[in-house]
Amino acid sequence: MGIIKYQKKEDMKFETLPNGVRRAEMLEGMVDGVHTYKCQVKAGDTVELETFGDTTQLIYVTSGECYITTKDKAFMITEPSLFIPNMDLEKNVMHAVTDVEYLQLTCFMLPEDKEWWKKWHISLPRFCPLSQCIQYTESFRPDAIKAYSILDTHWVTRMTMGAIIGKGPNKADPHSHDNLYQWYYGMPGTKFLYRAGGEEIVLSEGDFAFIPINVEHAIEIEENENVNYVWFEIEVPKGQQ
Repeated sequence: MGIIKYQKKEDMKFETLPNGVRRAEMLEGMVDGVHTYKCQVKAGDTVELETFGDTTQLIYVTSGECYITTKDKAFMITEPSLFIPNMDLEKNVMHAVTDVEYLQLTCFMLPEDKEWWKKWHISLPRFCPLSQCIQYTESFRPDAIKAYSILDTHWVTRMTMGAIIGKGPNKADPHSHDNLYQWYYGMPGTKFLYRAGGEEIVLSEGDFAFIPINVEHAIEIEENENVNYVWFEIEVPKGQQ
């Protein structure tokens, strides 16, 4: 496919990192400075999460139960949840109660990101389970397809994240974005049609997809199927828009 970049879950190749995490990079090289990983931790394991001083990252637990401890806090995770480390300023340890899968999404900070960071960003570490995320509406999407804001624009430099959940039969109308690179990850139980730029794929649980800017895209859920995915966006740097 020329426009939709797509990786099935069975094609992801995992390696074991020194900290014990099994990790596969998904759709490597889509955008300079951005890396998208799927990670796994076995039940009973305790692992120290990777941190960075010049790279912002999001940890999104997609399945399993665990808790994450920082210097003076602990976060229990029993549902899909976002955790954002406080850069490399403290240690973050994941304790897996069951087998756990999570997304590790990272973005190298450009000079403009660092300047913005000095002026304003949300307090870190940040933890938010999906059930506590803000629900929002958009004109191209029917109310029966629920949309959730997991991370709002500019809270952490140019990174944004949300979730779409609904049942078929239903669909959302085509739309596009002129300043956002977009990735999509299929959560447990999802299967839907994704269309972009005249191309079509079936995105299922564990699959990953990407589209560039200025591409009209839409979804359709067939009867007895579910849509349940998280989207991740990076705003195009101002000089490249």
